[in-house]
Amino acid sequence: MDHNGVHQLLHSEFFKELIENAEKSLNDMFVRTYGQLYLQNSEVFQDLFKELKKYYVIGNLNLEDMLSDFWARLLERMFRLVNPQYHFTEEYLECVSKYTEQLKPFGDVPRKLKLQVTRAFIAARTFAQGLSVARDVLNKVSTVSK
Repeated sequence: MDHNGVHQLLHSEFFKELIENAEKSLNDMFVRTYGQLYLQNSEVFQDLFKELKKYYVIGNLNLEDMLSDFWARLLERMFRLVNPQYHFTEEYLECVSKYTEQLKPFGDVPRKLKLQVTRAFIAARTFAQGLSVARDVLNKVSTVSK
C-alpha cells in the first residue's frame, strides 16, 4: 500500500472511531441520566448511528432525510412515553411527526445538529474521496512513467 493509501485508511479509521466514540459517550451519558427508560428505547439512537456509519462508508444516503427521520421517530417515541395512558395509532403518530418542524419540540437542536453533522460528514467523505482519487492518479502516473 502506498503512502496515500495508508493516509486514506488512517483517516477513514480515525473518522469511524470518532463516530463510535460519540455513540458510546452518548449511550453512557443517557444510561446514567435516564437509566432503564433510555435502555428500553435506545434503538432509536443506535439506528441513527448505524445510518451515519453507512453514509460514511457508502454515501448514497440523504443525510438531511436521515436526521429528519431520526427526530420524527424520537418525537413519536417520546409522545408515547409522556402519554402512557393513551393508545395512539400509527396514523396519529405519523401526523404528529409531520408537524415536527412547526411544533419544534426539541427547540433549535435539530437544525443545529443537522448543520454540524452534514458539514462534518460531507467534509470527511470528500477528503477521503480526494485521497482515493489522488492515489489512483499517482498509480496511473507511476505506471505510465515506467
